[in-house]
Amino acid sequence: MRLAVFGATGGAGREFTKRATAEGHEIRALTRSTGRLSTDDAIVAVEGNVLVPENVSETVTDADAVVCLLGRTGDNPRDVVSSGTENILTAMNEQGVNRLVALTSMGLGASVRQVPWYVRLANATVLHDLMVDKARQEELVAGSDVKWTIVRPGGLTDGPPTGEFVHGVDVDATAGPISRADVAAFLLQVVQTDAYVREMPVVTTEQGVDAAFLWEQATAITRRLSGR
Repeated sequence: MRLAVFGATGGAGREFTKRATAEGHEIRALTRSTGRLSTDDAIVAVEGNVLVPENVSETVTDADAVVCLLGRTGDNPRDVVSSGTENILTAMNEQGVNRLVALTSMGLGASVRQVPWYVRLANATVLHDLMVDKARQEELVAGSDVKWTIVRPGGLTDGPPTGEFVHGVDVDATAGPISRADVAAFLLQVVQTDAYVREMPVVTTEQGVDAAFLWEQATAITRRLSGR
């Protein structure tokens, strides 16, 4: 498959592009710094910004599917995820690309019931702006005419792939720690099998979660957003 990837230089993005190219897929990735992308021959870097419609359109060209892994750092506007996603959807509609898989977060929408109170507290305080942006992103995607899937992961870690994760729309699971490598494997599975069309599955593990782990997650994201 030819995949257009947005957010390829982030943690989940690097894992996804590595796994996708290993399985024979071709990647066209938009990045503000081409030096941060792998030199793999299967990856074509498009230098630019997701907030520039022309850059987005170039990235989507000839794609079989689009994978959106957008995040926000301190040098981005607060609405970069939702505004970038809006540009992606526009480009897809203009070019007739119909498959989109977007990574957001557990704690949004109905999945708020699957995160503990201290995650809800972090989402309402230190992560408030980010969660508002991601909620707007989900609204845009779910309101579009494309074949979309919104994937909501648990707490992302840098651990190795394990294959020991659970996923589903009505799955009885909380927001456990899950490696970005496992999330990448699930995302690729969704793209390859056309699973969960117009659904919002969670992907997580059954590992135990404590307040210390989740506070570490929240503070790490806060540092990234503030540019420290």
